Amino acid sequence: MSCVIYHDMEEYQLEERQEKLLAMLKKGITPATGCTEPIAVAYGVASAREQVKGNLVSIQVKVDSNIYKNGLMVTIPGTSEKGLIAAAAFGFIAGDAQKGLMVIEGISEEDIKKAKNLIKQDRIKLDLQREVAGLDIEIILLTDREKARVKILDNHLNIVNIEKTDLNNSFMPFKRKTGKSNHTNHFIQEYSLEDFLRFSNEIPLDKLIFLEEGIKMNLRIAQEGLTIQYGVGLKLEELIKEGSMADSSISRAQVLCAAASEARMSGSRLPVMSTVGSGNHGIIVFLTNYAVAEKKNLPKEKLIRALTFSNLITYFIKSYTGTLSAMCGCGVAAGIGASSGIVYLLGGKKKQILGALYNMVGSISGMICDGAKDGCAFKLALAAGWTVQSALLSMKDAIIHNTDGIVDPDFKQLFKNLGHVCDPGMIATDQAILDVMLGLTVSSIGE
Repeated sequence: MSCVIYHDMEEYQLEERQEKLLAMLKKGITPATGCTEPIAVAYGVASAREQVKGNLVSIQVKVDSNIYKNGLMVTIPGTSEKGLIAAAAFGFIAGDAQKGLMVIEGISEEDIKKAKNLIKQDRIKLDLQREVAGLDIEIILLTDREKARVKILDNHLNIVNIEKTDLNNSFMPFKRKTGKSNHTNHFIQEYSLEDFLRFSNEIPLDKLIFLEEGIKMNLRIAQEGLTIQYGVGLKLEELIKEGSMADSSISRAQVLCAAASEARMSGSRLPVMSTVGSGNHGIIVFLTNYAVAEKKNLPKEKLIRALTFSNLITYFIKSYTGTLSAMCGCGVAAGIGASSGIVYLLGGKKKQILGALYNMVGSISGMICDGAKDGCAFKLALAAGWTVQSALLSMKDAIIHNTDGIVDPDFKQLFKNLGHVCDPGMIATDQAILDVMLGLTVSSIGE
């Protein structure tokens, strides 16, 4: 039997803090099939179905504004069906809750027929809970024998309550804990930029090897996306061949990220490696870093450590901005994290890393999220290009002044500011976006 001998308490605490970060990364960087908002609904329904016996009578799906917004127009993987009602149907017919974000992986043609029939029967009801803050999903599944309720809060797989009862009893109203809590990784705010750098530099490479699968996975779906006729990734490649765009790490990042996102949003069966509960976040983080490493012919170890750093910064940002918001997390949070990682990849120092953060926060912040759909590919193309450019500019000391606008020289305050802009700053914006998506014209709003 062997044991680790620590020379002092400080060394032990460092090891403990680093293991906590590693556990967070391993838990949150996971394969996901399809857009994670409808997938979360499918997961909730599959979890409720496991609790009850009998023939289905009805499924009630209650969601917050952001889940509704992001599930409205996105295609369910392997099908032509869109939306949260379809997600609930597939979760009931073919969902396996043990698979997490891959809950409906491998659905068959027979499953698709059954789900379509269930949708036609009008047994699934979708309720938008506009007054609810933060990620919030409630599933009530009723059979002819009993009923179950599943509650998911704060992140896509975080089931906080499962109840089952007979038909004669009612569920008590669910009471959410008071206080602002829209992310489960708040502990990361205890860490500093130096902590993230030290972790990325020192953690044994064999503990990070799971990140390599993320590169391979996201490249595979990008290649599928490049077969989409008139797809933005394919057309960006054509622009490069025509000479309208330079063949560079910037354009390579745009091509890969746009193609991967478009395939994912249009119903690809291929999984992506997600980060912080989002496939598009994972696409930005993994493929922008990969594009730079590929073009610069950088060693794999350097790329893996850069991905580690990128993901840590992305997690840190999301702890302030929330799991979902009116701001496009793929472009803003993941883009910022990836840009700092690219500086790390290129051998930049702390000054240049902060410079990339300032460049991104001071420019791309405010890109809105108007729901998940095929058109997200264009946002990822924009964000991916600027992610790389911001890093390259910082390496040349072209940096936004650290007191411009919402930018702050302090690492933590910078993202406290960004989080404040998201919530409470853009709450009204989020509702306005939803009004438009629900078909309320400008002239009819407020009448």
